[in-house]
Amino acid sequence: MELFLQMGHGMMEHCYHLIQHWGTGTVIVSPKNLTLEQILKFSKKISKNNGSILIDPQFYIPRTSQENLHNHSFWPNTFDTTTFFNGDGIDKLIDIFLNEYILPSDSSGIIIPSLYLEDINEDWCNINELIINSLNRYQLVSPKYLTLCIGEEIIKSEEKIHMLIEQVEDYPVDGFYIIPVHPNNEYLIDNMTWLINLIDLVAGLKLLDKRIILGYANHQFLSFAVAKIDAICAGIWLKTRMFPLGDFVADDEDSSFGGRRTTWYYCPQALSEYQIPFLDVAHRVGIIDQLATADSFQSGYPTPLFSGAQPSTVAFNETKAFRHYLQCLKTQCDEINKDSYDETKRYLRLLFETASDLSDYFRSNGVRGKYREFTNVADSTLALIDAFDAMRGLVFNTNWDEL
Repeated sequence: MELFLQMGHGMMEHCYHLIQHWGTGTVIVSPKNLTLEQILKFSKKISKNNGSILIDPQFYIPRTSQENLHNHSFWPNTFDTTTFFNGDGIDKLIDIFLNEYILPSDSSGIIIPSLYLEDINEDWCNINELIINSLNRYQLVSPKYLTLCIGEEIIKSEEKIHMLIEQVEDYPVDGFYIIPVHPNNEYLIDNMTWLINLIDLVAGLKLLDKRIILGYANHQFLSFAVAKIDAICAGIWLKTRMFPLGDFVADDEDSSFGGRRTTWYYCPQALSEYQIPFLDVAHRVGIIDQLATADSFQSGYPTPLFSGAQPSTVAFNETKAFRHYLQCLKTQCDEINKDSYDETKRYLRLLFETASDLSDYFRSNGVRGKYREFTNVADSTLALIDAFDAMRGLVFNTNWDEL
């Protein structure tokens, strides 16, 4: 499993810094946040540091009120479903997107645009076939990933998930870029039905010998390594760790995802994030060292928090917090790659059980992570591993080396 950086508001410098630090990496570029000129300049700089980009066309909702998207040349000036897909609208979109965006940016692959999926019907299926056929007018060697931006009600339905797998199984693509809408706009997910159905979708597509990229993800989705997912994507704001559907319906550029902005420290061993005043509590009760990040994560960003001074008095700002989260998550993605299904399963269980115990212990000492605390979803995440093992364990154990 790899970590891809999910581009969002104010992320360019973070991407430059991290890709240079890692010496490699992939960024999912957001046209909502960058102009074409910025995209091309950004791609050149990332490429110089041995990184690569994928451009998400973000065509989920063509009638979006997002002016930044309408300003891109591939976006239709007017949109009517019938005339756009029955005329030359999709060919024009593909032509412009490929010739002005993909080819000049030397993208490492092509994310194929697709409409937001609220229901699996004949129209949605026909539109996807038209889009793929339009793309196939070009003899492209780069990997092609079809966007599957899926509403929460679809994911909550086992029947519809299986219908979706059947519908896309014969598409001539190399993989899928899956964007799931979280239930009830939750950051960490406690809904077992949603979790099981999503990992079942991922597994079903992976068994078709496809590459799977899970967009707008966070550290809870380390659990999907059991399905040998290829990459998860995350960024700095919550809007890059859970899909902000509302942003594409309304013109909302508030990068803080609602509420007052505050700085969070990610404690990787507890899979939890804590506001700095709660680290003050840990300092006061004498357990601050147990929240420190191990040297193996190669993240020096939070070092001042554990220097012996009261955490709220040291220099730990938003920039350091963002980079620390992504550095730790990349390390966790790297460490999760094991040689067998059983080894991966055991590693995940240990990871989540340890995080559950630690977050419980910190909570019992007054250190709480609110809605970013792993305690809230520990049982569901561990149950997901067990359920997956019962549903798909045998076939993944048998075919692990080939997946």
